Amino acid sequence: MPRLGLPPHRLATPPHVTDHCQSKQSNLPGWSAPSTRKNSPVSGFSRCTGSRFSTRTMPYPKSPFGDDFDAELLWKLGDDDRTTVNEDLSGGKEIVVERPAWCEDAIIVHHSKRDNVQLKIYDKEIVVDATCGAAVLRGAHIYAPGVMGMITGTQIGDHVSVYADVTKKCKKGLPKIYNDEKVFLGNGVVKMDRKQLFCETPQTGIAVHMMETVSNCPSIGDDFLPPGVAILQNLPSIICVHVLDPRPQDAVLDMCASPGNKTTHIATFLQNQGRLVAIDKTPSKVAQLRERCDRFGVQVEIIQADSTKLVVQERFPLETFDKILLDAPCSALGKRPQLVNTITLKVLRSYVPLQRKLFETAVQLLKKNGTLVYSTCTVTLAENEGIVAWALKNFDLELETGNPSLGGPGLKGAQLSEDQLRKVQRFGPKQPVDSVGFFIAKFVKKI
Repeated sequence: MPRLGLPPHRLATPPHVTDHCQSKQSNLPGWSAPSTRKNSPVSGFSRCTGSRFSTRTMPYPKSPFGDDFDAELLWKLGDDDRTTVNEDLSGGKEIVVERPAWCEDAIIVHHSKRDNVQLKIYDKEIVVDATCGAAVLRGAHIYAPGVMGMITGTQIGDHVSVYADVTKKCKKGLPKIYNDEKVFLGNGVVKMDRKQLFCETPQTGIAVHMMETVSNCPSIGDDFLPPGVAILQNLPSIICVHVLDPRPQDAVLDMCASPGNKTTHIATFLQNQGRLVAIDKTPSKVAQLRERCDRFGVQVEIIQADSTKLVVQERFPLETFDKILLDAPCSALGKRPQLVNTITLKVLRSYVPLQRKLFETAVQLLKKNGTLVYSTCTVTLAENEGIVAWALKNFDLELETGNPSLGGPGLKGAQLSEDQLRKVQRFGPKQPVDSVGFFIAKFVKKI
């Protein structure tokens, strides 16, 4: 938020990966179930046929998961979902933008889709890790830490083709063509050479300036607009705070606040009035949260604490807050694109118990007739509709339709009624808003 409490614009990112870039074959509408990567059909614009690169370039994977991952786990509840609450706890391209009628503080950035366009393949190549590769498909340039390989003789200013290593077999500093499985991302111009990238004290700036990518997402960096004017967010994250609808003089709690984008958005609603408390657990996340809030002049109480223990440690009196945002830690399977995901069954199942503890604390800290918004950036039934069904069974809460209501309905399988499924919002491909996978549910505490 800019100084003097003037609201910044929220830049809503494009959907990042369109239907052309990730096929979807699943009983979940609009989301791809894990499948064997080797049998994945070649997607429209990750093909490299007709060139010498075709024998060592794999298509964009249908699934980021390994072959042994059980996809059905994503769309069903775990055994622990029947337990009850513990009652004893007290750059240069044309960019198309849209100002949506429902949200005066948001600007939606669009990008055009490519239909089976074959990008040029250069003789020289750069190999990046999978995390960097996903960022490139979202419109990022390539920063030095993400570069794994660069062909010897590549010079600053050279045009190169960029590939992502999806098997984690590429060794840092590879000086030749990488012949294992890789995904073609696009083309760019070299800004750092091998000496700068692979030395004892490597640089950390932009190593390759991307000129074109298979996703065709526009590149929106920190310098897209003047400092303090806007924050880049995915559209569902913007909608999430609108559903919470903080008002001046409200006492608002952001329970899992880092990196602080939603916190700054809440502050614009409060007009730097009322009370805003933002909490995160780890020192590094708290530092990131503080830096973001300081940059935008947010008046906020930032606390390093475990939000599951706010009541038992008597951090706040019961029923302190008018509005609570619980943007819960989750399996983050809604991120798009994902080239590789190594989540284990144990980790996947660990989130629901944590989400329940956080939710129970939130209910205790919420005033009667107060609003609690629960959100995740994942797609699993257990972490979304499963939490809603559990909450309605164990607490005096009303499930309400959020405003704006732009997402699709919830999934069946968690014993929610058709009316209740229409009140929650799911986002992702094949939904009314094609975006990252996201979930929003609004509750009001009964009087």
